[in-house]
Amino acid sequence: MELSRSQKRALLSFWVFGICNNFGYVIMLSAAVDLIAKSDDDSSYCGAKSTGAILLADILPSFGIKAIAPLFINKMHYNVKVSLAILLSLISFLVVASVSSYSLIIIGVCIAALSSGLGEVTFLAMTSHFDKSVVTAWSSGTGFAGILGATTYLALSLVLTPSQSIYIMVLVPVIEMLTYWFVLVKPATFNERNYVDKPLLEDQDGPSEALILTDEAEHQKPFVKLYTTARELKYFMMSLFLVYVAEYLINQGTFEIIWFQHMAWSAAVQYRVYQVVYQVGVTVSRSSASFYHFKHVHVLSILQCINLVYFICEARYAFTPHISIILIMIFWEGLLGGGCYVNSFYAIYEQVPHHKREYALGLASVSDSCGIVCAGILATFLHNYICKFRVP
Repeated sequence: MELSRSQKRALLSFWVFGICNNFGYVIMLSAAVDLIAKSDDDSSYCGAKSTGAILLADILPSFGIKAIAPLFINKMHYNVKVSLAILLSLISFLVVASVSSYSLIIIGVCIAALSSGLGEVTFLAMTSHFDKSVVTAWSSGTGFAGILGATTYLALSLVLTPSQSIYIMVLVPVIEMLTYWFVLVKPATFNERNYVDKPLLEDQDGPSEALILTDEAEHQKPFVKLYTTARELKYFMMSLFLVYVAEYLINQGTFEIIWFQHMAWSAAVQYRVYQVVYQVGVTVSRSSASFYHFKHVHVLSILQCINLVYFICEARYAFTPHISIILIMIFWEGLLGGGCYVNSFYAIYEQVPHHKREYALGLASVSDSCGIVCAGILATFLHNYICKFRVP
């Protein structure tokens, strides 16, 4: 079946939205070691400041806005939400690139997180107004943002300073703005809000046994609606939470400590390469839903926890003989994380009726952020514990 012109533009637009929305988040994590070095003379790979601090700044505001967004976000027009997300992204790049104070860098990273969180809730909810294929386009874009962001920063940082590299990134929110206003064909349903008294989850055997929200609950009891929806989506939300806790504990708790000293690459370069390989794995798996849909997403979470054990042991005991093995394991880690993400949201899109799909997709995005927040907190303790034993 051939796609119409507007459908092609929608697919392209959501792919670009995915790239632009996650780009700042990826840049902040890829540059985490450099941002810390920018404000700290301690350049050792087991320095006093963990990249977990950058992760927390890069996710806590995002988590906060995702947690409260379901209570008010539907009252704002998409034009306002998208414009605000783009403006915050632009400001974040300018702040992080222009300052050297650690506290101001953290503020800049927090602004980037606000932009990413607002954008993810907005664009995931927006997919409910289009064909389900845009979910895969969005997921593919978020994955490709990892490759593009990490690779671009790695390449630029070889010839420019970290600040100069980040200044160039202001082009990204500009591209996002042009795509939203001039490429995306907006449907008439953008201005409609319909609430129907039906159960949230349905499958081939009929409605689920979940609680049914009345119209009164929809309009007068937002916390009841929030609790009920989260309970019905608990399988997907718990799987996302677990996979992201393990994934980001690996990335921000062990990556900077896993350093092969007898190489031409410095510790900082190895860290950037790890980020690129991880993002390649994420992109491959996030682009896979159109070809294969894996329903048992909890299996991916369990496998990711096994990965975490391996990386903690490697960071502590340094038993892996060659960096190539580490790179393969990092690629596998990315595959698991991206696969859990895209398959969870794809399943929610298919199982949730249209009238509640927008709210459900927005709420489910909270679970991965919650997992990353927990990982950011634990990563600092993990980093400090391992560094007590592994000293260069």
